[in-house]
Amino acid sequence: MAAEMKGRMIYTARDTGERFAEKELTWQECGEVAAGMEPLVRVDLQTLRQEILGFGGAFTDTAAMALFHMKKEIQQKALRAYFDPEAGLAYNMGRVPIGCCDFSTVAYSHAEVPGDKELSFHSIEQDRQGIIPLIREAKSAMAAGGSGEKLLLYALPWSPPGWMKTNGQMSWGGKLRPEHYETMAAYLIKFIRAYEGEGIDLWGIAAQNEPIEIQRWASCEYTGEEERDFLKNYLIPALEKTGYGDKKIFCWECNKDFMQERAEEILSDPELVQKVFGVAFHWYSGDYFEELERTHRKFPQVRLLATECCVVMPEDLGEWSVGERYAHDMIGDFNNWTCAWMDWNLFLDRNSGPQIAENPCAAPIILDEEKQEIIFMSSYFYIGHFSRYIKRGAKNLKTQTDEEAAGKGLESCAFLNRDGETVIVLMNASDQEIRGCVQAGEDMVFVKLGAHSIGTVLLERHSG
Repeated sequence: MAAEMKGRMIYTARDTGERFAEKELTWQECGEVAAGMEPLVRVDLQTLRQEILGFGGAFTDTAAMALFHMKKEIQQKALRAYFDPEAGLAYNMGRVPIGCCDFSTVAYSHAEVPGDKELSFHSIEQDRQGIIPLIREAKSAMAAGGSGEKLLLYALPWSPPGWMKTNGQMSWGGKLRPEHYETMAAYLIKFIRAYEGEGIDLWGIAAQNEPIEIQRWASCEYTGEEERDFLKNYLIPALEKTGYGDKKIFCWECNKDFMQERAEEILSDPELVQKVFGVAFHWYSGDYFEELERTHRKFPQVRLLATECCVVMPEDLGEWSVGERYAHDMIGDFNNWTCAWMDWNLFLDRNSGPQIAENPCAAPIILDEEKQEIIFMSSYFYIGHFSRYIKRGAKNLKTQTDEEAAGKGLESCAFLNRDGETVIVLMNASDQEIRGCVQAGEDMVFVKLGAHSIGTVLLERHSG
């Protein structure tokens, strides 16, 4: 068997200081140590599930300003840490706010003149100060690292310009006035075209971030029927009319708990379901993995994308449970038909800023402006155990975790890369070591996972 397979495990553990450490794998010990025992995990290599698009984070105004407050050499190191395909996390996707969000350094829209229905004064000048340079630097870091992949970017508003809304302001919810549906669609088209003028192609677009939330920062409410009407009768026709009919359309962009209900409100329209690429979701309501399964079962042709998550900034930036929470969510998402995974802010400073909303969030990379230091939170390493090794175009594989091992804290997911490499992610969130065999098809390999650790098993067939 060893002559037919070769493999390795990439390993990170809380207590040993190992970070992306490479370990040899053995086949012989499975017979010697685990005779008569059930494998920890069984991977079905025959049942190929959803195709993976990639991983990434959000190009917010705050993330850009946090990065650009650092020295140039620190900036380059931080960018490589995400976008270099070998030395970094191999990010290849990104989310772009249209206008301000809670993580902006100033409050702004791209159409600040009230009543300007023709959008004659549309401007992306604020984005030229931060977001656009950040995107360009990310693409440069990808290219410098040898990545031949395209950075898939999609954009969405946290709110229309205030003058288009029922409450006259971008914050505290309110609704888009019906007489401005057409204007708002044109506003989004203007944004796509303006970014195109900067040499940045947007892959996709959504109507609204978190459309059921009333927030003290930029926010706007849509019912499912209103979002459906805006997409079907205004935004999609405007995209098709202006030559942007190839842009991917996303809906929902909110938490998992009401995901199936919202998807049915929008996608039960037989015409619209053919044109919506994906249902995007956030993690803030909790696991709700069953909502992903139900939504996929109801609309199997529509993709599911995890597009935002973060934690409150912990007092201890080395807090290990942050990474475990990330991996738990990623494993559950991927095992329930998710095809892409994106974090929230790429960068923040130690004060969760610079930002206007005083929202105390963390990011996997924290930048200490005073000390000019990069701080990698545990989430950075846990994300990397997925994003570094699961390549675009990989197919998710069905896994079965032994009940006893799962009870001890073992979680797993698996993928088949296009080159035939099998990727198995194993997390041990318990206080005890877990050891045993992982079976992939007819092959079995022995693994040891220390307390509070994560390992990515890479198995590659060769001619021997």
